[in-house]
Amino acid sequence: MNRILDIVNKINITGTVTSNENMAKHTTFKCGGKAEIFIEAGNPQDIVEIKKVSKENDIPLFILGGGANILVSDLGIPGITLSLNRLDSVEFLDNCVIAESGISVNNLCSLALNRSLSGLEFINGMPGTIGGAVWMNARCYGDEISNIFLWAEYIDQDGNLQKIHKNSSHWDYKISPFQNNDSIITRIALQLKPGTKESIKDIMDKNSRDRRDKGHFKYPCAGSVFKNNREFGFPSGKIIEDAGLKGQIKGGAQISTFHGNIIVNLGDATASDINYLIDKTIDVVKNKTGYILEPEVLKVGIWE
Repeated sequence: MNRILDIVNKINITGTVTSNENMAKHTTFKCGGKAEIFIEAGNPQDIVEIKKVSKENDIPLFILGGGANILVSDLGIPGITLSLNRLDSVEFLDNCVIAESGISVNNLCSLALNRSLSGLEFINGMPGTIGGAVWMNARCYGDEISNIFLWAEYIDQDGNLQKIHKNSSHWDYKISPFQNNDSIITRIALQLKPGTKESIKDIMDKNSRDRRDKGHFKYPCAGSVFKNNREFGFPSGKIIEDAGLKGQIKGGAQISTFHGNIIVNLGDATASDINYLIDKTIDVVKNKTGYILEPEVLKVGIWE
């Protein structure tokens, strides 16, 4: 038996455990290798137990949300991949929503819409979970998560449950206080405000149309590949387009013809195909403009 699987089977968790899980089923790029051990946490205590056992046994641990904004290596992910997707409970207290980190962004947006609560319109249509959106301080349409963030509960590197309240010094453009440590977000509180269902839906529909027009939904992708840098004076998509890279193909991957900052899986792309286009884009843009693009897609697993 796999050593890690043997260790995991000896602890008391409610979640499901599988080995050699195909990660293409769990990412928006729809490609990549296998997770050595794949666990879907059934409750926050499962996370505590897995965190503890991984630390005690020196087992690599990767936390998976909705699978957006990640590129899993064709060689797979060693150790334990812990999915939080089953942690999806939500409660509304006055104009505040308190959500477990595994609920999808779109489901949370729908629940807020049904209660005529405004504040989540800017992330409607975004793939992934609300935990992932908080982790990356998701930003689009002139707004960002930090503007509505109240507090979060998380499990620290020692397996203890902690709580953090908003401190503006911890947040920046696509930066959150969770990115530079091994903490695992379990629950989040966001401040919303009353609105009319009609106006909220109009903005959500407008944003969804914009994403569709940019090709976000035509092929598997991770949305924007590179962060925008205000110092460049132009969005990364425009810079990539001006560098003549739109439509470039490597294997089954393509720099989208709809938007320069999106790489799509045309059907049979490997993670290596996508990574090649990421590296090529960085090199070409640097050589032509001097700008150094910063990826917001995270490479996960074994990369040669």
